[in-house]
Amino acid sequence: MTQRKKTILAAAAGVCVLALVGTALAYFAADDTVPNLVEVGEDVIEVTEIFTPPNQENEFIYRKTVQIQNTGTVPCYVRVRLEMSDSKVQDVASFSAANPGPDDQPPDESTFKSARIPDNTTDTAYYVNDLPEGWVYVWEANADAFDPPVTQGYYYYETPVQPGKSTDALISWIRMQYGDTADIQAHDVFVYAESVQTVDANTSVPYADWKAAWSSFASP
Repeated sequence: MTQRKKTILAAAAGVCVLALVGTALAYFAADDTVPNLVEVGEDVIEVTEIFTPPNQENEFIYRKTVQIQNTGTVPCYVRVRLEMSDSKVQDVASFSAANPGPDDQPPDESTFKSARIPDNTTDTAYYVNDLPEGWVYVWEANADAFDPPVTQGYYYYETPVQPGKSTDALISWIRMQYGDTADIQAHDVFVYAESVQTVDANTSVPYADWKAAWSSFASP
């Protein structure tokens, strides 16, 4: 038996950064043929965050620690789509994964990398090219580098997330750099999270890695 389900996730709202909304797509399988009965495993994830509203100045740093928790009963692979609500906002934003703890202070400015998506895979001034350990970004410029191929536009977590556990933080802080206070504008940071089981639903054989799992999930 193969099933697919869709769960809407929501995270806390902020003053400058509004509500986060995510979507979890998952599938699972079980064999209920007599005389054996195998219990169905549940693949469920939740976007969790620590958010501190920023002081609205020309340049400000605010906390937004984003992790994905496995609240289901089976291990799963996770991927995230992280988007700013406006390209102009993304142009002045940068991310850091340093100091993720709830009591940590803002990290050194040198740890922040541009939130924009570059047209190359090497310039580490951009966050997607200098991600925290365990995360990989896939977009058109490097999609062909993965075998089997995986969908572009996502941050992929390479390690299976066990039930009750969470990914490492994808981001921990956001820095906004405006030329003038008149340029400051309200914005959204959208986090869409998806998960897939670590075992092939049709064969019950574990996938070799995150690439194989997501490639299979995308297949018709």
